[in-house]
Amino acid sequence: MKEAAPFERHETIRQQLKALLGEKMWPASALSKVMRLSEKEVYGHLESMKRIGLLAVTPAACGDCGYTFTEREKTKKPSKCPKCKGTYINPPLFALRSK
Repeated sequence: MKEAAPFERHETIRQQLKALLGEKMWPASALSKVMRLSEKEVYGHLESMKRIGLLAVTPAACGDCGYTFTEREKTKKPSKCPKCKGTYINPPLFALRSK
């Protein structure tokens, strides 16, 4: 059985992320698919970019009651809503912070 050829990169992961995030707002799951990385890896890079002030984050929101996770520090999508205990959560969206 043939192994898949590794994905060839001409830019660093952060350079690719900056290019994508400069175009529009993205959820981490979509970034993961486009960049061919695990979501865990993408969240790690996004967390670093947030720490140094490059990232603008639209917080996650509950799809059932509309609760917005504005106080949340982590970039990762929450698992359930603290208000209604629902699990239908719209993920946070990420973009480059405008200067």
